[in-house]
Amino acid sequence: MQKRILNNGIEIPSIMLGTSICDRQSLSRFGNHVSDKLLFKQMTDGLIYAVRNGVTGIDTGRDYNNEPILGKIFNDLFKNHIVKREELFITTKVGNGQQRFCDMEKELDISLKSLKLDYLDLWMLHWPLPDFYIDNWKQFCKIYKSGKVKAIGIANVRERHLLELEQADVEVMPQIIQVECHPFRTVEGLRKLCNEKNIQLEAYTANCAMLPFVRENVVLSELAKKYRKSLTQIIMRWHLQQGVIPIFSSNNPNHISENIDVFDFELTEDDMKRIFDLNIDYKYHPESVNCPGY
Repeated sequence: MQKRILNNGIEIPSIMLGTSICDRQSLSRFGNHVSDKLLFKQMTDGLIYAVRNGVTGIDTGRDYNNEPILGKIFNDLFKNHIVKREELFITTKVGNGQQRFCDMEKELDISLKSLKLDYLDLWMLHWPLPDFYIDNWKQFCKIYKSGKVKAIGIANVRERHLLELEQADVEVMPQIIQVECHPFRTVEGLRKLCNEKNIQLEAYTANCAMLPFVRENVVLSELAKKYRKSLTQIIMRWHLQQGVIPIFSSNNPNHISENIDVFDFELTEDDMKRIFDLNIDYKYHPESVNCPGY
């Protein structure tokens, strides 16, 4: 797996495996009542396959409700010498509910205990929660300087949030931001600002959940035929070529292989532009639902 370098010199995999699909509460809401035992097996099998095929970046969050399960899996992976701790890049996030307690040191300790880890590679605020995120970010900066986490970031930001952090004269700006980004939401202004500030951009919902209008898109279909790749692979390659780190979520070996088999071809500049031109600022995860007052 290729790597990228953050502005603090830390290496990060160029593709990340997300675990939001393993959110027990979300699964229950959709009528999928998965036992802890079955979820543990599905996640274990998926992670072992991913790691053995070069995936070393794992993304989770407290609000995915799977940190304890991941902790057991990580412990087994390390104990059975499937992978070493230092070979993985592990991310988790502080949710809005935890942000309201305003004790980031405590929240970090809870996550580390659940994940059975001594440190995090990346620690994030899950949302820029109004009235809380700037003060909590200042706590993040102090904890980062203590060495408990290798990098810090914020998910779901817009340009104004980064500018507000600058105006608040914080000690450390985010090394990474993570936002919904795909061909139908290209966040061009945010990408430009990240380039100016040397902030790495990560893309969740990187393939727009392969909704019907994505699968049926003429441009993407033409490019898939041209390069003899799947639509997913075209989108993943588009992310990589613009310097964005895409996050995909799957426990399925075939899907995992598909998402990382994107290093043997390159899109032309014209084809990159054709994909950028698909932008309609479509949002799969509306802020009004996930972060009231955003």
